[in-house]
Amino acid sequence: MVFQKLGVLGAGQMGNGIAQVAAQSGCPVVMVDISQASLDKGMATITGSLDRLIKKEILKADDKAKILGRIKTSTSTKDFAGCDIVVEAVTENIDLKLKLHWIKKLRKNTNKTLLVMR
Repeated sequence: MVFQKLGVLGAGQMGNGIAQVAAQSGCPVVMVDISQASLDKGMATITGSLDRLIKKEILKADDKAKILGRIKTSTSTKDFAGCDIVVEAVTENIDLKLKLHWIKKLRKNTNKTLLVMR
């Protein structure tokens, strides 16, 4: 499956990792979480990871800003509009996942595929 824009629901360890890999591959990403603080922490983790890759000379310093520029953050699932695929990567609490009424909202805001991780 080829896609032009990726949505990631959750900015924790798995979510920010997925967002980073996609952005490094050249794909625009929308990373959504319920709080701005979680998004800020996720972006700080990505920034730190990119800095380590630069230090190890795996990544060029010039590429860091390009990669970070491909990741848009939001607290609204409405920003998944235009995403070809959305990957759910919220906390590993099945009760929480089952109660997430906004999973239904995701289906309204994206016309493609939603992957739910278990």
